Amino acid sequence: MATFEDSLRRQAESVARQVQALQEQNPNFWRSAPLAPAPDNLPAEPFEAANCPPVPTGDLRALVDREAKKQEISSTLLHAVIEQESGNLPCAVSSKGAMGLMQLMPATAQTLQVKDPFDPGQNIAAGSRFLKSLLDRYKGDLPKALAAYNAGPGRVDQAGEVPNIPETQNYVERILARIAAKEQAIQ
Repeated sequence: MATFEDSLRRQAESVARQVQALQEQNPNFWRSAPLAPAPDNLPAEPFEAANCPPVPTGDLRALVDREAKKQEISSTLLHAVIEQESGNLPCAVSSKGAMGLMQLMPATAQTLQVKDPFDPGQNIAAGSRFLKSLLDRYKGDLPKALAAYNAGPGRVDQAGEVPNIPETQNYVERILARIAAKEQAIQ
């Protein structure tokens, strides 16, 4: 069985490979992601999902349940967002620079005072606080809150509804479907 330190090392190596891939795709990546200085010693091998294992189910459930209780939101909702955002991979990095399980953008992570966006506990705590703030902002309107999580509150405010952005509409539909499937499986 791998030790906690081995797991952290594999995650760090995976993140480094993902960052390198982002840098190769966009040489100005670090200018758009000011929270993370460019490392000097990135490994040369390409990203492999095997080097970024998902958080063990029991550990993830405990983290999600704790934060759902703190924020008074559904753990089913948090699980669905995490699955959609990162596939439960704690070192996931999107093409736009979103990081970790709940895919926090660098500015959002900084605003929420996240020191390590790849730490599952910090990421879920911050992502759940952000999601709760969006649910409060949109008075419990889940589709609007999810759309704002994906596209930003400004776009939702401007549209007055889920904006007509195919990626965002698909995002909201997929999460709502995940929630419905999970709730149906419980019954």
